[in-house]
Amino acid sequence: MRLLSRYVCGYFLRYFCGGLAACAALLLVVELFDRIDEFIGREVLWSDAVQYLACKLPWMVYQMVPAACLLASVLTFSTLNKHQETVAMRAHGISPLRLTRPLFLLGAVACGGLLVAQEYLLPYTNQTSNLLWRTRIQRVKTDPRLGLFKKGQIWYRSGQRIWHAQLSVPLEQRLLGVTIYELDERDMIRQRYDASEARSDGQGWLLRQGRRHTFTATGEFAGPPEVFTEHRVAFTERPAEISAIRKQPEEMSLSETLAYDHALRRQGIANPQYRVEFHGRLAYAALCIIMAGFGMPLALHMNRHGGMTLALSLTLLCGFAYVIVHNLILALGYNGRLPPAVAAWAANSLLGGGGLYLAVRLQ
Repeated sequence: MRLLSRYVCGYFLRYFCGGLAACAALLLVVELFDRIDEFIGREVLWSDAVQYLACKLPWMVYQMVPAACLLASVLTFSTLNKHQETVAMRAHGISPLRLTRPLFLLGAVACGGLLVAQEYLLPYTNQTSNLLWRTRIQRVKTDPRLGLFKKGQIWYRSGQRIWHAQLSVPLEQRLLGVTIYELDERDMIRQRYDASEARSDGQGWLLRQGRRHTFTATGEFAGPPEVFTEHRVAFTERPAEISAIRKQPEEMSLSETLAYDHALRRQGIANPQYRVEFHGRLAYAALCIIMAGFGMPLALHMNRHGGMTLALSLTLLCGFAYVIVHNLILALGYNGRLPPAVAAWAANSLLGGGGLYLAVRLQ
């Protein structure tokens, strides 16, 4: 049986590598033709264009891995059926379901590879490609002395403290136009700091040019405000948390996505987007296992009626149907109409259930 498993895995890996390379190359060509007008119109250096496309390539490969698993599984069993090898195996008492076990293992390896890529590779390549697009291709001007900044109404809550700032300069670890509210256990304001600037030194915050108001339990002023030129407070919040320079979802790792969701919950913000994104990535990685097993009953059923051509056509149809259903259900999760885990895993459950039904009928 080990020899038979290696034989089936050999077919699967050849088709998987070829299908993954072809699908990724197709996406790369589509991206090139989609961006070529921008490259030519802005007279982008060819080296910058190549670097941008090279940084986009890992994301394209990542997107095509489940599709390559399905394609490889369908082609593997279509080839075995074409050469009557499945008939010979059944004659020796070997069920086709037995042949899918090594493919489930390969699907699990692909699943693990996607999880590792989500955590350690894709956030950095996607950040780099987005930065290249903004700075080298679109030529968005930035001030290197200030680095990244966020301007506007910045609100942040941490426990019994609420921060409000007009401008943040993260590389200088400071906020401008700051108001800090300290609350009691009943969420009544007990102190308020107004400062023109707040700077963090890692041990606390130094407030400059401001005043402090103290309030009674009934919300009245406890006395005249305390005016200060500099005032040190031992607040534990970090500038990066308050600045909240938001990354794009594809620029965040799995752990960052979950941590950001927890931070929003601590602040009392009910935003399901990042929890849906977290579960969606886990579901997308697990899709490799489902696709590897789904190809066997699909291929054998279709080869009975129309051969390999019909099997491949139905494979494409199933792929498109999954993408449409998955995106529709995810939209319900983003809108808060479905729990995040349900929205992320529903399409996987439907596909897995369909594969199980076909496998039972085949058996």
